[in-house]
Amino acid sequence: MDMKNKKKFSLAHMNDTNSYVLKLVIAIIVMYTVMCLTIPYFADFNNFINILSAMSITGIISFGMTLVILTGDIDLSVGSLVAMTSAMICALVNQGVNPWLSVLIAFLACAGFGLINAFFIAKKKITAFIITMGTMNVARGIAYIIVGGKSQPFDAPSIRYFGKLKVFGVIPFAVVVVLVLLAVIWYVLKYTQFGRNVYAVGNNAETARLSGINVLKTQTIVFVIMGVLSAVAGFLLTAQAYSGIPQAGSGYELDAITAVVLGGTLMTGGSGTIIGTMLGAFIVAVVENGMNLMSVSYYYQLLVKGAIVIIAMVIAKARGKKLKK
Repeated sequence: MDMKNKKKFSLAHMNDTNSYVLKLVIAIIVMYTVMCLTIPYFADFNNFINILSAMSITGIISFGMTLVILTGDIDLSVGSLVAMTSAMICALVNQGVNPWLSVLIAFLACAGFGLINAFFIAKKKITAFIITMGTMNVARGIAYIIVGGKSQPFDAPSIRYFGKLKVFGVIPFAVVVVLVLLAVIWYVLKYTQFGRNVYAVGNNAETARLSGINVLKTQTIVFVIMGVLSAVAGFLLTAQAYSGIPQAGSGYELDAITAVVLGGTLMTGGSGTIIGTMLGAFIVAVVENGMNLMSVSYYYQLLVKGAIVIIAMVIAKARGKKLKK
C-alpha cells in the first residue's frame, strides 16, 4: 500500500470510528431513556452508581482486552486471573504475609501469566485462543487449590478500605480507577509510539516488522498489561467482597470481549478506540442491571448476552468489509 493509499485508509478508518462512536452514544441515550421510563427504580441515582460500579470491573478488563484485540489476538484467561488474584491475596494474608506484599505478589503472578501467553503466542506463534484457554484453566485451578476450593475470608482492613472508599462520599473508588485508566490508555494509544505500534501490528504484523517495529516486544507488553489489569480488577473485587473467591471472574472474558466489540474494535485488529470500549462496557452493565431489576432469570440473561455478542460481531464484520473497500 503506497503512502497515498495509506492516508486514504487512515482517514476512512478515523471517520468510520468517529461515526460509530457517535451512533453508540445516541443508542445509549435512547436505551437508557427507555429503561428509565419502563423499569421501576432504574432511574434512581443510587442505581446509576450501581451501574457504574458494576461497569468498572468489566471496564478495567475490557481496556486490556482492547489492546490485545487491537494487535489481532485474544485472551481468554482474564476471568481466571481475577479469581487467582483474589485467592492469592486471601491465602497470603491468612498466612501472615503483609497485605500489600500479598497484593504485589498477586500482581506479579498475573504479569507472569501475561508473559507466558506472550511467549507462546508472539514467540512460538501458537494460536492465542488455544494458549489462553490453557492458561485460563491453569489460573482457575491455582485459585481453587490455594483456598481449598471455596471462598475464604481474610483480615486486612487496609485492603477493605479501598472496597468501601467513596470519593466525595458518592463515587466508588473502582469507578475512579477505571476513569483514570481510561484517560491513561487513551493518551497512550493516541499520542505515543507504543500506541501507534499497537495499531500497526494489528493492521499487518509483517509490514510493521519490516518498518522497524519490534512486534514481539509490542505483543509482550500488551499481554503483560492485560495480566496486570486483570489483577487490578481482582484486587478491587477482593476489596469489595473482603474474601478470596476462586469462582470470581467467571464469564468476565465474554463480557470484556462483548464490550470491546460493541465499542467498535475489529476482531481482526488494527481498528478501534478505548472510548468505544468504555461505552461498550457501559451498555453491558446497563443491560445486566435492567434485567436484574426486572428479575429476569439468569438463564435468559445468558441468552440475551449471547445475542448481544452475535449482533456485535455481525456489525463488526460489516464495518471491516466497508473499510477494506
